[in-house]
Amino acid sequence: MRLKILMLATAAAATAVTLAGCQPRVEAPRDLGVCYFIGHPKGADGKATIKFNPIAKNQPDVEHCAVALYSARTDMLKTGTAGEVTEGAYQGSFLFITNTKVSYSTQYDGPAFPLLVKDPYSERLVQPGAVQVDDSPADNGPHNVEVPKNLPQKADAAAGTTGSK
Repeated sequence: MRLKILMLATAAAATAVTLAGCQPRVEAPRDLGVCYFIGHPKGADGKATIKFNPIAKNQPDVEHCAVALYSARTDMLKTGTAGEVTEGAYQGSFLFITNTKVSYSTQYDGPAFPLLVKDPYSERLVQPGAVQVDDSPADNGPHNVEVPKNLPQKADAAAGTTGSK
């Protein structure tokens, strides 16, 4: 019985130590229609913190917020201040913007799913699958290929010379 109590006490102490080191989960603001850019300023202790900076208000949906953040990212790319990923938030969801897509997640450190992608033809942001790229050749008929004249010739095994046809 004492062994069971000792094992339970040890497990509880280990769990308490483990949980004490956990960071609190980052929650996105839930303000209606407000689009946030996430900055990472250094605090007084020198550690980077997360700061939500409003960049657009009265946004009707997450797609409009994503476009506002993508536009802010393009401006930052021009000045050389954008990183690999620009982060934002809209009504409890997190947005992650790169040069080619916008992903969203309900958790800051959780898996992100595609929301918008860059159209290769018009450079606009569109829903994934909205643009179909046709990679098939225009003509499916026979194609003539010219054989280069400077190809090496096969050696004639009987004569030991290079033969030509």
